[in-house]
Amino acid sequence: MNTIRRIVLIIMICTVMPMFLYANAEKPIAVFGFEKSSYQLGEPIIVQETSYSKSGSKITQKEWMAIVGGKRKTSHSIDTLLKGIQTGSVEVFLRVKDAQKVWSDWTSHKVEVKPIKPLKITSFKTEHKSYDIGEKLQFTYNYDNPNDLVIKSQRWRYKNIKTSENVISGKPKYFSRAGAYEVSLEVQDEWGNWSNKATCTVKVSEQKIKRNGKYLFTRGKQGDLLEGYIDKEYNTFDELEDVQVTDIPGTLIVSNSPESISSSGILYKDTSVGVGRLVVHHLNNTTHSKKLMVIASTPENQPVKLTVKNLAIKGPHKDILKTGQAVVREYFETKPEKTYTITPGVLTSIYDSSQIKKWENEEIISGMFDFESDGPITWTVVSMDIESPLEYLSKLQVLEKDMHIRGTFDVIERKYHINITQLKNPGKITIGGGTDEWLVGKDALTGKSVVNRGNYGLPINMYLESTEDMGIIINARGGSYLGAIKWNKNKVFDTPSEEVLSDKKVAALIGMVKAGTTTEWTYMLPNGSSAPVLFGFVPAHLWEQ
Repeated sequence: MNTIRRIVLIIMICTVMPMFLYANAEKPIAVFGFEKSSYQLGEPIIVQETSYSKSGSKITQKEWMAIVGGKRKTSHSIDTLLKGIQTGSVEVFLRVKDAQKVWSDWTSHKVEVKPIKPLKITSFKTEHKSYDIGEKLQFTYNYDNPNDLVIKSQRWRYKNIKTSENVISGKPKYFSRAGAYEVSLEVQDEWGNWSNKATCTVKVSEQKIKRNGKYLFTRGKQGDLLEGYIDKEYNTFDELEDVQVTDIPGTLIVSNSPESISSSGILYKDTSVGVGRLVVHHLNNTTHSKKLMVIASTPENQPVKLTVKNLAIKGPHKDILKTGQAVVREYFETKPEKTYTITPGVLTSIYDSSQIKKWENEEIISGMFDFESDGPITWTVVSMDIESPLEYLSKLQVLEKDMHIRGTFDVIERKYHINITQLKNPGKITIGGGTDEWLVGKDALTGKSVVNRGNYGLPINMYLESTEDMGIIINARGGSYLGAIKWNKNKVFDTPSEEVLSDKKVAALIGMVKAGTTTEWTYMLPNGSSAPVLFGFVPAHLWEQ
């Protein structure tokens, strides 16, 4: 009997004591919210959770709950809870426990999941009605991307229609047998959603071509990858000797540090007079919607005339390489100029990303523009909260720089004059890899010397004269490269036109220069891509080897 009484007493103590211990303990507060009130199916649902304890105790446990289809679902992870969620209204609950083992009350918010706006291929065809055996296939397609998402994957398949062979996965480069082939394409966005399947028919004649230099340099498309030709280490090409380099003076302002911003602040600031170029390249590494602004003002006591032209700033976007390529392409295509009157004491917005859309987490804004002024212009590049007015600039602090480039340089263009006579073996020029090539300038915010490694924002105009027809290729030497070339001042094309140059044994076609003529092309290292790059020169007497 005494034993039973002791057991009952212990149970009472264990039950009642916690009530006394935590009777006065304050409950922690569960706090969360959705970044948006509605999301599309498959879109990442962003939840901002800021639960806390009034006593300062650490939050040690979270319990999420949702009512989905009339059924209760719980998880310690919000990502797990929402995984596989379907369309409709969903109420999400949260409670938290602190280090004192006290649970908060439940709090809840509703979120709407809507059907996705579909990614749709609207056209898919070949550039020519028929191709020869071994001829490079050229596909063109268009698609509707209503959410402006990154296309992260493509699914290519093809088969011989007549022989009913098995379907082969992969994008066909060219066909080695005559016949009719069905080729299909699907694309996938960053949310994991696939488009519709589009198909086209490729007809291949009995005519066979040899994929040598003669074919590639006379019939190839500029920007194409060179498959099945050379396939060697391009760095073994001979260094060209008769090359004259000239620099064109001007003010080059580069704002790329910190590349990933962690808060609002001033990214770079300096004053220029005359001709110049301004380059920006920043990624939003915060959890808040931001905007990037380029602001012009003048320290003078009288108005200054400012002309801005060739403005090519792209984003916000998540694909860094393709954004950099699009910037160079648009810059080379030349855009109309705009004239401003910069009044003393007045801040003038030259670029404001919020006029395009919100700058969200992990999105890049990248670009450049040329300018000319008849007096001093103070340039300020800033990251700000999306709602902040321009006048908030005076409250911003300079953000600490990182390993990337921030500075002002005194060269805005470089010219290469290349003269080739009696080239026995393929030749090369490597650009952007040597310390003696890199521009040296000054960080106006610290006064320290800075180096523009790779020479971002510097157009390289190349002029070639040759005594023999010459094929020109480009090869990436420093890593991933996705860019564009301006050819003879009137044609702009992507290099490469497909995929990414990253393999040191893969090159893309730049073009062919006829003997006795002078040809010009312009290259610029795209923001996000890596230097150096190699330009290769293959004389006509080697094309059929």
